Order: sequence, then structure tokens, then C-alpha cells
Amino acid sequence: MNHISSSKGIPVDSVRVETALTPTPNWAIQASYGEIKQPESTHPGEDEHRFTASAHYADGKGLSAMLALSAKKRVPGDTLTAWLAEANWNIGGKDGRNTLFGRIENVANDEHFPDHASPLHDQVFRITKFQLGYARRIPMGPFGLALGGSIAAYAKPAALDAACGRHLVGYTLFARITLGH
Repeated sequence: MNHISSSKGIPVDSVRVETALTPTPNWAIQASYGEIKQPESTHPGEDEHRFTASAHYADGKGLSAMLALSAKKRVPGDTLTAWLAEANWNIGGKDGRNTLFGRIENVANDEHFPDHASPLHDQVFRITKFQLGYARRIPMGPFGLALGGSIAAYAKPAALDAACGRHLVGYTLFARITLGH
């Protein structure tokens, strides 16, 4: 890629193109592509080409879902991919105070072991996260309070057992305060 200079003489070293489409009130689709010159200090001398795409759906009655994918191509180097799927269901419709949510995330990454002396440094590992949760919204005049929690389990290669354990399970408890609706 040739460098393009800005009006102040600063070279432009990234290019990004994005498009979005909303074919119906229920659906939104987006895609983007970018080329970035040496974006990460962990991989000096490598440029990246990044692609993302996602589709979002909401039925207007309390169910929403999203599917997204991405690819990061290092130049020179490997292409690392990721995808996720998630859904939220407001029990009792769009004004329901109880929400169930779930998410599956699958990522290939080679930056788990930044120490160059590690035998696992720069190896690509694919990890999958499965998450389920619940939130309860409580109106408080002009404010809103949501209390909830989630539990997550991970699927990973056995080569990572020594570094992170055999069975990975985590949980989150949260409180969120909002102003307005």
C-alpha cells in the first residue's frame, strides 16, 4: 500500500471501509475491511488486514440476537479468525423486567504467551467461551437499576492445561444504574 500524506504532511498509514444495511426494521447488517500498518507492538514489522461482518436481529417484542465474525490477516503471517453468537430474551416482552442472555464466542489467538522464552509463544490456540446469564431490571423513578449475573465455561486445547487449569469456569455478578429509559 502506498502512503498518502495528509494536508499537514503526516503519512496516512491505515485505510478502512465500512458499509451497513438495514433492509427491514428488524434487521441490521454491517461489514468492514481495514489495512493497518504495524498496529501491534507484539508483532513488530507486521501489517494487518482486518475484516468484520455482523448481522443483528430484534423482533420488537423482547428477543434480539447477533452473529458476528472477524478475520485478522498478518502480513506476513497467519490469518486469525473469531466468531460470536449471542441472544437476549426479555421475558414478558420488550417491557419485561427479566432478561435471559447467552453468548458463544470462539477465538483463535497467538498472543496468550507474550514471553518469547515460552515454548507456547506465538502458537495459535482456539478457545471457545459459553456464557449464560440473567438480569432483573428495577425502575427507580428517573433511574433504573439492573442486578444480575452470569456463568461461563471454556473449551480449550489440552496444551493450555498447565497454564490455566483443566476446567475453566467463571462467574460475574453485576449492578448497572441508568438514567432514563
